Amino acid sequence: MAIIRLRLRKYLSDSNMLTAYSWAAGLFQQQLPSSLKDIEKRKLVNEINGPLVKGNNSLVADKMLLIDLDNSEKDLRLDDIAQISMAFLTEQMDEKVRKNILLRLWTGCIEAAKAIRFNYVAGIKDGIVVEAPITHEYRQAIFTSLIDLQSRIDLIYGAGVEAAPAYKKLLKQYYSFSGIPSNSIIRRYSNEYYKE
Repeated sequence: MAIIRLRLRKYLSDSNMLTAYSWAAGLFQQQLPSSLKDIEKRKLVNEINGPLVKGNNSLVADKMLLIDLDNSEKDLRLDDIAQISMAFLTEQMDEKVRKNILLRLWTGCIEAAKAIRFNYVAGIKDGIVVEAPITHEYRQAIFTSLIDLQSRIDLIYGAGVEAAPAYKKLLKQYYSFSGIPSNSIIRRYSNEYYKE
């Protein structure tokens, strides 16, 4: 799986998904906890996104990638998201298992949500953000070679992927399935923000 991720690295918009997933690699839970079976409960991804990616420490740069955090800041962020999750992930469990579930769920959801958007930030030119369209071919490649494959191997990551349309709805952002295989798990909970 790591080899596939490295080959497809050019398709990822940033390293945060890879880093969060690697943090989870040492902690493994096979099944999705019953409290997260309801797709609406997976809005927890939105609740933990800011504290995980940006943190609550004003001394740490806001734009710092997860891979660049020191262990102290990483631990603070993981503790924060574990605390936030208590209202959604209600089962009693070891803190490492809780953090593992959260990182894998977040990674699946955010990675898929980024793949189904219409545009991505291609760069900044003269202080202006330059966007480029996400193509049919890009979606087909990333879902066929990475997202759908990873979803079949890791059910918690897959639960995050299937929650991506609900996440986009929560953010009031339209999305597309153009290029995504018809049997992809992401198509399970389509909603009114789906647009071709």
